Amino acid sequence: MNDLTRYKLCAGFHAPAAAKLLYCYLLDISGGRHNSVVISVKNLAKDMGLSRSATSRNLHRLENLGMIGIVPRYTEDGGRLSNQYTLK
Repeated sequence: MNDLTRYKLCAGFHAPAAAKLLYCYLLDISGGRHNSVVISVKNLAKDMGLSRSATSRNLHRLENLGMIGIVPRYTEDGGRLSNQYTLK
């Protein structure tokens, strides 16, 4: 996907600017190959310059809009790992 197509896609859905920015960032780091990214909310927030709560809130907005899927991941003993975000 080229940059113009990506920006038109992000501009086309109704969401706050932070949610659009997160979606474009997830598209960029996915590289367009696998359409999924494994990254923590903490690292996303740091990379985007947002708070963790704003990042989490906007990720759930994107999920409710059907733009991404959020898959929680766990270790064998039940510990939490970074979520996997699947771009749709």
